[in-house]
Amino acid sequence: MTQLLSVSTGPNIEIDLKLGDGPMELVGDDSQLRQVVLNLILNAAEAMPEGGVVQVKTARVDDWVELSVSDTGCGMDKETAERIFDPFFTTKFTGRGLGLAAVFGIAQGHGGRIEVTCK
Repeated sequence: MTQLLSVSTGPNIEIDLKLGDGPMELVGDDSQLRQVVLNLILNAAEAMPEGGVVQVKTARVDDWVELSVSDTGCGMDKETAERIFDPFFTTKFTGRGLGLAAVFGIAQGHGGRIEVTCK
């Protein structure tokens, strides 16, 4: 997906991959799991209109595979963070707001979870 992500995020976004050692196998729907990765990275990139770095980390933690996506954007306040997974909630223009709601649903459907940390 690296090529797709680079083209989708644009030239002013650097994608910094910190991938864990060894294979990390997941049981699930490939297209839905790709959608999770794509939506998280595109959302991070869109939060930095002037450019920046999106860091993607993977790690094995006990029986879990952990995916962490962070960016060098300005961040969000607590009220926004509490609503980002609500369907149709957006800080962008009208007609958006389903990407992170879909990510949340896919993660739950696969027995996973999502945590948001604001700096």
